[in-house]
Amino acid sequence: MDNLPDTKEIEPVVTFPTIGRYEITLTATNIHSCTDKTTQILEIKNDFGIYIPNSFTPNEDGLNDVFVPVFTPFGLDTKTFDMEIFNRWGASLYRTKDITKGWNGTIQNKGTETLKSDVYSYKMRYQNMEGVVYNKTGLVNLIK
Repeated sequence: MDNLPDTKEIEPVVTFPTIGRYEITLTATNIHSCTDKTTQILEIKNDFGIYIPNSFTPNEDGLNDVFVPVFTPFGLDTKTFDMEIFNRWGASLYRTKDITKGWNGTIQNKGTETLKSDVYSYKMRYQNMEGVVYNKTGLVNLIK
């Protein structure tokens, strides 16, 4: 193991310095000094989490004014992000390919008047750095 600790802990916690493949060896010795070893290859990959709020309040109070998913910073290919918002009849209200741009509750984020309080649907498509594609759909409450 390159630069990984050698430990005698029963349940060690190891932080891997980077993604990659690591050879991990477990050695056990019993009270009779009999030793056994097993070796496995452990692959560390970039991974990410996502939080998608179910409601937002675009009332310009600085709290939850924009509907935007929040991703952890590891493993997401940000160039593949696509999000679209629809009304209950399926009409597209907003679309973005910018992960930092959320929906402010107006049509195409250009209106001066927020749409009515209602349930809207979203569709998101994105992929991880290994090319695995994710499609998410769901509902979001616009609350005035």
